[in-house]
Amino acid sequence: MRFDPGSSLGPYELRGIVGAGGMGEVYRAFDPRLNRDVALKIVPDDLAADPRRRERLRREAQAIAALTHPHIVTIHSAEDIDAHLVLVMELVEGRTLAEVIPSGGMPLPRLVKIAVQIADALGAAHDRGIIHRDLKPRNVMVTGDGRVKVLDFGLAKLRDPIESAASRHETESLWELTGEGKIVGTAAYMSPEQAEGRPLDHRTDLFSLGIVLYEMASGEKPFRGESVVSVLSSILRDVPRPLAELNPRLPREFTRIVRRCLAKDPDERYQSAKDLRLDLDDLRPGADVQRTDAGRAFAVFGYAVAPRADRRRRRRRGDRRRIGRLVRLVSRPGAAAGVRPRRVRTRDGRSRRRVRARRVP
Repeated sequence: MRFDPGSSLGPYELRGIVGAGGMGEVYRAFDPRLNRDVALKIVPDDLAADPRRRERLRREAQAIAALTHPHIVTIHSAEDIDAHLVLVMELVEGRTLAEVIPSGGMPLPRLVKIAVQIADALGAAHDRGIIHRDLKPRNVMVTGDGRVKVLDFGLAKLRDPIESAASRHETESLWELTGEGKIVGTAAYMSPEQAEGRPLDHRTDLFSLGIVLYEMASGEKPFRGESVVSVLSSILRDVPRPLAELNPRLPREFTRIVRRCLAKDPDERYQSAKDLRLDLDDLRPGADVQRTDAGRAFAVFGYAVAPRADRRRRRRRGDRRRIGRLVRLVSRPGAAAGVRPRRVRTRDGRSRRRVRARRVP
């Protein structure tokens, strides 16, 4: 059921529809009690009619409402209004990431800024045991000043696994077909384990984020097809076209990050969103690089990259120095007897080492 602008829903005055998807319609509304604008997500009747799913939605809303994070949209309440189940949420002014991504991909500084914020949001949710399961550019809002807000955290859990892997994505993907017949909906952002209906953990979100990063960098999706089945088959079997072919300006470190996110085996991906964020943080404008004794950075196409390989080499050099000092100490005369050589001065004024019978404390 669609509401017209100017109509009322309980205490809320509806100003217009903001968006629609498989999880319901979203309206801009005014709350006269608190004198503020809010977003109302009206849950579809087929979900709200099931008492089990209705209760599950409430629990999910409570869990997500407990997330206080600058990059996650706040849920204020879940209310029963005129036989409708309504989520009252923070209203975010801006555009979806799907509207922001240009055809040839985004400049690296802006891409990294957005990606770090998304990884931050995922990390905060995963720490609370909440998995998004439906991460895609349409569920990421970008404000005018570049701040990111991730929408619909955890709401995909409301669907049963079998339903979500088949009928749900059939419906949503058909709804989001382009004029060329290419699927741009949820199915294109699923992980292999999600496509097969297997049990999921937080690493499914990291695969979906890898798809989003690939699209942000190139303007194209890594897995495509003419039907839902062909898209899912591509996710399960195909290796995406190398990003370097689509955007040669990208540094190798970034392409390595995306490649690791898109590993078919969850054990070969990043094991946490925080680890992914740290690697994304290594990509930053070269003018802001601080060169210190602790490490060095080098510029690639104007961006500073501090590769993990360099950090490993520094650690190995430090280990070799410590081992060398230990070997020299043990090999000194008298070391086995527990005495320490001392530098003494001879009669002719020269300095040389001699072993004195002085015990090492």
